[in-house]
Amino acid sequence: MKNPLIIIITVIILTITFFVSTDTPFFVKGYTKLKDSVSIIAGPGLILMNRITQGTRDTIDLYVNLTNVKKENATLKKKLEALQLENQRLAEFERESQRLKDILSFSQHNPNTLIAAHVTGEDIKNWFKCIIIDKGSNYALREKMNVITPRGLVGQVIEAHRWHAKIMVINDTNSSVDVFIDGRNTRGILEGTGQAKLKLKYVRKTDEAEIGDKLVTSGKDTIYQKGLPVGIITTITRGQAGIFADIDVVPFNDFKKLEEVLVIKK
Repeated sequence: MKNPLIIIITVIILTITFFVSTDTPFFVKGYTKLKDSVSIIAGPGLILMNRITQGTRDTIDLYVNLTNVKKENATLKKKLEALQLENQRLAEFERESQRLKDILSFSQHNPNTLIAAHVTGEDIKNWFKCIIIDKGSNYALREKMNVITPRGLVGQVIEAHRWHAKIMVINDTNSSVDVFIDGRNTRGILEGTGQAKLKLKYVRKTDEAEIGDKLVTSGKDTIYQKGLPVGIITTITRGQAGIFADIDVVPFNDFKKLEEVLVIKK
């Protein structure tokens, strides 16, 4: 036997459907009011739900866009880093090309007196601070030959082997160079300190010397030829005891960055 409750519900639904479909005023008006009431109640909820849905969609779109932008930024950053590295390589290539041009031009103007050589390393075992070049006695190099760059004096040959030579640079503590202050009647001895700066010794406090003055070899020591540029005065102190000024000099060459040098044969 069927459930009486189901039968009653079915009869009610059929009755309501009949009256509504036949446009019976009482039921149509009631149905319309009920529908309008439901619309009034449900409308704001549907609007709110629509806004929440749209907001969620916008948030997801924003997240996707930000993720894409982040990926694009990472890609652009990698490209930028690659370009910066390439620019550094090009800049170094240009500097090396310029050095080689200077060396070549200098040696071409002095074909019988200059030998171009590459710096291949440093001799850290020697008592002297030395650099090693790839030319030796096979190019007629011998001791005490002067070594320069287009910028100025580097040092002198202290050992000449068949395939390489050792150069003592002027910032070695054993190095001393007789120099003049260019354009002045002041002479002194430039000594190495083992550091980047050199010391100009035996210049009296009353002698002409100013910061910015350039030094050139005097030729008086019979080792270095006359007139080779050496360095520039950076500090002068005259307040200490004694008759000589304390003078610091920065050489024109950076000995840690030498790539090519010229050896003067005569």
